[in-house]
Amino acid sequence: MASAWVLTDRRYLGQRMPSALIDWLRSEGHPPAIVVADEDARLTSIAPLSGPHSAWAGLQPGDVVVTRTRDPYALALLEEAEARGARALDEAQAIHRVRDKVRCALGLARRGLPVPPTLLAHGPGDLYELPASMFPLAVKPVLGDNARGVWVVADKDELDSVEWHAGPHLGQAYVDAGGFDLKLYVAGDAVWATRRPGPLSELDAPVTRVAVTPALRRIAEGCRAEFGLRLFGVDVLESAGRLAIVDVNEFPNYTGVDEAPAAIGALVLEQAARSRGAARDAMTV
Repeated sequence: MASAWVLTDRRYLGQRMPSALIDWLRSEGHPPAIVVADEDARLTSIAPLSGPHSAWAGLQPGDVVVTRTRDPYALALLEEAEARGARALDEAQAIHRVRDKVRCALGLARRGLPVPPTLLAHGPGDLYELPASMFPLAVKPVLGDNARGVWVVADKDELDSVEWHAGPHLGQAYVDAGGFDLKLYVAGDAVWATRRPGPLSELDAPVTRVAVTPALRRIAEGCRAEFGLRLFGVDVLESAGRLAIVDVNEFPNYTGVDEAPAAIGALVLEQAARSRGAARDAMTV
């Protein structure tokens, strides 16, 4: 049977994902090989692919790779694995599409999904041109991660305090959801929803499961269709009865969803079985 691989970073090995997935695969008799991008892999051959150094020693065409990482080197490794014939559960190009917040916002708008009014700014001075009615404004770097570098700017006078990271930023109309957000978790066709304090909130409240309404399911299905991801999360704010998507991220932590490891593991094994079948068919041609 095709092997399963987990590509990750050191910081994620101490989190629920991918640790819970690794444990589930081991319990089912399918222990995955693990590549830690910022620890194990330091040198790898990409041209020619048959070079003497490889982070993917032992990888065979048709092996399945599931990726949870924020390391740019890891995404390059994922592209190498794909070039070597591996099947990524979520392909590198799909991950790139959601990580770049410009591409992500454009994709959501193109799909007709609910997104707050969003502007692209080259530098902080550009935002001074906005009318007062556009504030408060959430300012975020295009390649931000886990709400790092996000500022909520009440008015133009606060723009001077924004730490502008390298590169362009998005200015997005601030949605007041009372400090809470809805987190959609998706694994294949399965969709779950939780309610939790937002990443910029100081509220102390537990994560709770909530019903997946038809509107939330449409958001999940639209994001799946637009980005081509199988494992992803969607941050949704609800205000005055309206929903607004403020982020999409690949392979989230699935906090509060007990059944997620088994559901994700089943997707990995299903992909592995398909890969094995394809390899067998190729040998008989």
